[in-house]
Amino acid sequence: MLYSIIMAGGSGTRFWPMSRELFPKQFLAFEGSESLLARTVERILPLVPEDRIALVVGSTHASETRRILQSMNGGEGRQCRLVVEPRSLNTLPAIALASLLIAREDPDAVVAVMASDHLIGPQDHFLALVQHAAVMARDEKVLVTFGIPPHRPETGFGYLELGEELPAFSTGLFSARKVARFVEKPDREKARAFLEGGRHLWNSGMFVFAVGTFFEELALTQPELSASINEVRVALGTPGERRAIDHFYRRTSPLSIDYGLMERSSRVWSLSGPIDWKDVGSWSALDDIAPRDGHGNVVRGNAVVIDTENSIIQADKRVVAVLGVRDMIVVDTDDATLICPKDRAQEVREVVSHLRERNAVEAQEHRTTHRPWGRYTVLDQGPMYKLKSVTVNPGARLSLQMHLHRSEHWVVIAGTARVTLGEEEIFLHTNQSVDIPKATRHRIENPGKVPLVVIEVQNGEYLEEDDIIRFHDDYRRTEEIPASFAPPVPREGGA
Repeated sequence: MLYSIIMAGGSGTRFWPMSRELFPKQFLAFEGSESLLARTVERILPLVPEDRIALVVGSTHASETRRILQSMNGGEGRQCRLVVEPRSLNTLPAIALASLLIAREDPDAVVAVMASDHLIGPQDHFLALVQHAAVMARDEKVLVTFGIPPHRPETGFGYLELGEELPAFSTGLFSARKVARFVEKPDREKARAFLEGGRHLWNSGMFVFAVGTFFEELALTQPELSASINEVRVALGTPGERRAIDHFYRRTSPLSIDYGLMERSSRVWSLSGPIDWKDVGSWSALDDIAPRDGHGNVVRGNAVVIDTENSIIQADKRVVAVLGVRDMIVVDTDDATLICPKDRAQEVREVVSHLRERNAVEAQEHRTTHRPWGRYTVLDQGPMYKLKSVTVNPGARLSLQMHLHRSEHWVVIAGTARVTLGEEEIFLHTNQSVDIPKATRHRIENPGKVPLVVIEVQNGEYLEEDDIIRFHDDYRRTEEIPASFAPPVPREGGA
């Protein structure tokens, strides 16, 4: 039985200002209209049924992940599982816990671990590679990692140093080798030597293993983490399960699977094949994944580009005019603009660090934020007030909630609203309004068949999104279980 774990965390730093802390890059679309996350799920579906796909997400990303899953499959949704983490522990603890939850259902499971921010093709070659790796992992009881033959001296990736050839598992399509060691990101001179030497592959960060083999190696390489996982294992299915998982997240230290397990194991094999793999790691990656004009520019959106070469121009609603520029990145959104040389794309995260030091909202979220029920756009804000445009999808409703530090005033611009205000229920139509006092239970719902648009005026001494007490919610935000292994909310019932 083949399962898949998709790592879908992220801090939204490397693709700022398009990505934000609450909207990391797996939610962005780089080719077509599908997000990287949706493409990753669809890529593995021919091999792994959706109910055997587990997405590891942070609690702040669970809502948007569910929204994307529900929008897939022509609007019918995908019933993938979610492992919702209360805090990030890097990849190894997350993979260990997700593997444990899978092993509870199937002790003989083989798991393919992949990232949510890769672009891979062609799909048939990739699926054949995963199938071949699954057979190797199951029959030989090894940990298989996918290596990518380098085609440039890349300093932004880790490398695999190849060891003994494995002719019994190599075919005309695939090359199987033992891994001698993992190599950290090299400088340019070493990267050039790796490219010319032919004994190194890029480390793709994708792995395939049988859960039994994984836990055997975890016990050998990380006995303390293994003991913590075993405490959770004992508690599964008992009243203490939630407490054990919560305790695991409070006491476990962050650790990557490369450093914590793969670099220490003697049972790691590499499999490579003819796939086109792209790690969408920074803005400069658009040179590899987007079409360029005759001057080597990647131009997207509402841009005017004159006498410019080898640059990346990403515009949004406003006109972005670029004149006489070479080797630059220019990214414009409705609330922030980035300008930097292409060779400093990896340093964009430093901009986000500075914004966080200033408690700037631009580091955390976009002016328009999507929610399972619709979206809202911040139109204006200042001391003691915030003005929003709120769109509620047909048949959807917000949570039954209360605010302690702000009052609200709602004006219906389009559609019909059903409003719960304390014990009262009222209907509002276009140009009608209602006041929501502080500390009053309230909810807004769209009972109609067209989008409901409301202008919301907030007043108070504290206006952030965490001033909310939810009493009932269609999207599980009142009952989020840390690392719960459950399918997303179905579309019916207001989802």
